[in-house]
Amino acid sequence: MADFNTHLLGGVLVGGAFSTISYISMDLNIIQSYAVFIMGVLGGLLPDLDSDTGKPLEIISAAVSILVPALLLSNIANQYTISAEFLIGYFTICYFIINYILCELLKRITIHRGIMHSIPFSFLAAQIAYLLFKPSGVTLATMTSCVVFFGCLIHLILDEFHSFYLKFGFIPML
Repeated sequence: MADFNTHLLGGVLVGGAFSTISYISMDLNIIQSYAVFIMGVLGGLLPDLDSDTGKPLEIISAAVSILVPALLLSNIANQYTISAEFLIGYFTICYFIINYILCELLKRITIHRGIMHSIPFSFLAAQIAYLLFKPSGVTLATMTSCVVFFGCLIHLILDEFHSFYLKFGFIPML
């Protein structure tokens, strides 16, 4: 298995490539392209969400506890009046639910390099990204979905190459 820094670099490269393409070719603005970059970095780390300890779980759970409530806020704004006290309560509750309930549940029901280290999980993560970004437009949602998928995929490829290198002492030519 590749280490955290390798997965982070893979996510940065995938996110950088997709954000550059989205800015130049897809007419997304700089803020939207930056969101594509961040989602690519997270996609590169996402399969390690099933890791019970370490940096990947801390970083991903912290990012998810901020990003998911923020992305869902536009849907909730239609039902409630947005005020300072509402935002404090909303983000605090979401943070505790995600970090202390969902992450603990995830730790109990998953094993490292289980289902989250698979192509079906990559597709699922991409679909969730698409649904979360859909209110911002189809182009941004599609780019975000693609970057999450390829971020997860590069994670899996790096793990395979690293295990091949450890087993045989060399990296095969592609």
